[in-house]
Amino acid sequence: MQFILDLISGLSDVGQTVVEFFDFIPTYFQQLMAYINVWYIKAKLTWLIWTMQVYYTTAQLLLEEIGFNSVVASAFNSLPSELRYYAHAFGLPNAIGVYFNFLSTGFVMKMLR
Repeated sequence: MQFILDLISGLSDVGQTVVEFFDFIPTYFQQLMAYINVWYIKAKLTWLIWTMQVYYTTAQLLLEEIGFNSVVASAFNSLPSELRYYAHAFGLPNAIGVYFNFLSTGFVMKMLR
């Protein structure tokens, strides 16, 4: 008698497992879509970072081609020594370089889109 009860209970458990599987199909689909979205976002961010690196490299080459760095260096060297010392102490030449790299990268981005 116990064997028959265990057999019926086992069949009931199998049936309940099948029912739960079909009940959770929408959840499985939702999880699949979430993983696909995560992969897409990761791929898009990777692509955007790579394109920003290309834009930045292009902007640096553009500034080198027009001789901007040498113009800034000569203008900075023509300053009086005390003013040049304090400008260098506060990092003004680096700030000017970063600012114009920013501007030229923005220019390259606008031209290539």
